[in-house]
Amino acid sequence: MQVKTRQKSGSSRAGKETAQRIVTAARELLMREGYAQFSMRNVAAQAGLHLANVQYYYPTRDDLVRAILADTGERYLASYEQLRARAPADGAERFKAVVEFNLRDVATWETRRFFIQLWALLSTLDGDSGSLLNDLYEIDIQQLSGCIAELVPGTQAAEVRRRATLLAAMIEGLIVVRSAHSRSAAELKRLTSRAQALGMQIALGVVSEVN
Repeated sequence: MQVKTRQKSGSSRAGKETAQRIVTAARELLMREGYAQFSMRNVAAQAGLHLANVQYYYPTRDDLVRAILADTGERYLASYEQLRARAPADGAERFKAVVEFNLRDVATWETRRFFIQLWALLSTLDGDSGSLLNDLYEIDIQQLSGCIAELVPGTQAAEVRRRATLLAAMIEGLIVVRSAHSRSAAELKRLTSRAQALGMQIALGVVSEVN
């Protein structure tokens, strides 16, 4: 997912820092105030910059949203790389570690708030928001596919991706329905445990296939 910013200043260290400052401010504004308050002017105020400064790097709101998506993708890639670097060599344990990371992530207020507001914001864009979101979720599918391929070597690539996509959908869906299910910490712990077990079943292909 590539996002182009102005090159004259953006290529310098100070320019890159300013561009990142804007994206970080936009992300924080989206989480705190919600998509309805997401405007270039409000982002500028959040970043402590003039509106013209923000528009220099991101001429339109769509450009800024694309930058947020790219930044989010980079954050998750970095997290996956760190996770895999310290994960056990055993394929099953590595898979469990990745699933556990995702389940912990969707349980946080920050992640739930961010993605729910992001989905709403994407519906207001002029461009192809669907393809932008697909690029972001492709990161999850690729990472899960790699873990599943290690877990069940010899499985056809198409089937590995199919299982990874189902697993990603389950994890993503928990962002929305987790709190609706229960507010009890004990029950949510049981739900997470069940999700981990189901994730392993999906990865191993234990779930029956209907032809």
